[in-house]
Amino acid sequence: MPVEISGRRPVSSWMELIKDTRSTFHDKLHRIYGDNDDLRIEAVDMCLRSLEAFTERYGADRSVFIIRSTGRVNLLGMHIDHRGGSVNPINIKHMWLVVEPRDDEMVLAKNVESNDFPDEQFSISRCLPAGKKIENWDTWCHEEYEKRRNDTSVSWSNYIRAAVLYLQHLNTKDDGSFNPAIRGMNMMVYGNIPRAAGLSSSSALVMITVEAVIRINSFDIKPADLVEHWGFAEWYVGTRGGCSDHAAIIYGRHHTILHITAFPLSVEEASLPAGYCFVLVNSNVMAKKQAGARDIFNSRVAGYIFGLMLIRKNFPQYAHKLERLRDINPERLGVDESQIYRMVKSLPACADRTDVLRLLPTDEQKIHRVFRSHAEPAEGYPIRQVCLYGIAECIRAEMVPQALRAGDMKRFGELINISHDGDRVTKLVDGRRVPTDNSYPDERIDALISDLESGDAGRMTRAELWRQGGGYNVSLEELDTLVDIALATEGVVGAGLVGAGMGGCIVAVVENEHAPRLIENMVEQYYQPRNLPVRAEIITPVGGLCTMD
Repeated sequence: MPVEISGRRPVSSWMELIKDTRSTFHDKLHRIYGDNDDLRIEAVDMCLRSLEAFTERYGADRSVFIIRSTGRVNLLGMHIDHRGGSVNPINIKHMWLVVEPRDDEMVLAKNVESNDFPDEQFSISRCLPAGKKIENWDTWCHEEYEKRRNDTSVSWSNYIRAAVLYLQHLNTKDDGSFNPAIRGMNMMVYGNIPRAAGLSSSSALVMITVEAVIRINSFDIKPADLVEHWGFAEWYVGTRGGCSDHAAIIYGRHHTILHITAFPLSVEEASLPAGYCFVLVNSNVMAKKQAGARDIFNSRVAGYIFGLMLIRKNFPQYAHKLERLRDINPERLGVDESQIYRMVKSLPACADRTDVLRLLPTDEQKIHRVFRSHAEPAEGYPIRQVCLYGIAECIRAEMVPQALRAGDMKRFGELINISHDGDRVTKLVDGRRVPTDNSYPDERIDALISDLESGDAGRMTRAELWRQGGGYNVSLEELDTLVDIALATEGVVGAGLVGAGMGGCIVAVVENEHAPRLIENMVEQYYQPRNLPVRAEIITPVGGLCTMD
């Protein structure tokens, strides 16, 4: 017999509750969406469609949970959360899950949009090693990814598997027995977070599954208790990101900009000053985390890892303070910015795998573990410019709360613009789009040191560490074009790519009165000339992950 779990209701009871605008369900919607009637109406429609689809596909009047997750837009602190850097996200859009527990260990994943997301299912025990506990989650995830690399029969449910299998891994004894065994689920998912757009639709699915497993199995934990684990869970799909997206999804609040730092986790809140809004612009180029794109993402992370290892080796007097890339910081090390530049200069501008092994002869085993996450970059690892980007971005990310609380929108926009400059692959010169050069040869580093030590206020200001874009270089010409259109529009204070890059969206911060003109400019200068669907909109920060009980 099914075990009754607090928070479940029959589908018919949920529908009555949703249709009663004075119910506790609508009270919760107000807490999630504030006074935004359009978002609340959209949420109600999506939730009802999810319940109807569940009934059609699984049977009438089952007893279910309703769980809601969101996407996120990271405004600043790009590509650094896995290196200890802070992020500054807002939550947007919705993802809904109607779910019931099963009496076995099968997980059935279905989606309202079944044409785009075919039905998938899996057995929990058959996906995990028999008779033993996974010793190294990273290694096991890599091995499993290699096994299914060319298997197209499983796609979107890998993110569901990531959450379920990781939670079962956490509840496995050394002999491989489950303690307890996680129950299977019948799932119906429906979301409007654009896919492959840099808005964390994948992490939204991971976290909605985490919440479902916790609820169904009555685990005495909350997602926030283990937030740093959820990034590890998502390694199952092949990427090597951090936990900031998952933290944003957990802690999001309407009309709130979060400032999240990991290791250890801390969360602050700020608000966008009155008179400004966010405009999200989708390039219509999908940022797929597959094949070559995944190799680029993971090779950039490798550049961070190798750079930190080299700086520890080259500057042993600081090694005990350098746990993560964010620690290469003047305040942390008690040095001036000129010394940070000297540390960056000690890194190779570019290195192939042979170079990396030669430069770090005592770390061969660790280096090979990093290599296996991606194909070798044809042009080598641009270690110096990647590390400078990350070091400077960590500083920029920490400046955001102060700028917002002071109402300094000029500084806030400047931070976003410099961050995107470090990702650029093109720029406009005399009306022509040309490739950027984000490299930092010795003479460029020497010039920055000279400026800092010149005593000239103007030169010293221009050479400040946070003002350096570095060179992470994961934008595309389309994203750079959107940013340049935005920055040429009156009232825009800042614009930059969103997410891991290689496609997806940009976000612009703009004065309210100029937001419609910004969208018109995008239509006239980007979408219409390319005959693309218009996907530009004003977005509102909303609340995060929750169970509707």
